[in-house]
Amino acid sequence: MNKTIVSGVLCGLVTVLGLILLLVGDSHFPIIEWPLEAVNGLVFSLVWGLGISQYLAYFISIMLFITLFSVGYAVGIKLYRWLSRE
Repeated sequence: MNKTIVSGVLCGLVTVLGLILLLVGDSHFPIIEWPLEAVNGLVFSLVWGLGISQYLAYFISIMLFITLFSVGYAVGIKLYRWLSRE
């Protein structure tokens, strides 16, 4: 694996971890349960706030996490290429 891919993956993980910290940063749950609690909290907000189906809310929540990882990955690759040009 080259450095470009590693920087993309790291940047993608940082964006997803940032979303997790934003959603459940002050909760009383152990850190190992934060990702699941973030997804469940987002699902609860969608179902209760918008009144959509539970299954659709799970799909939207998971797609949000995947989209944020993909955007972070792309930004990480672009940033590494921009910083490493000579």
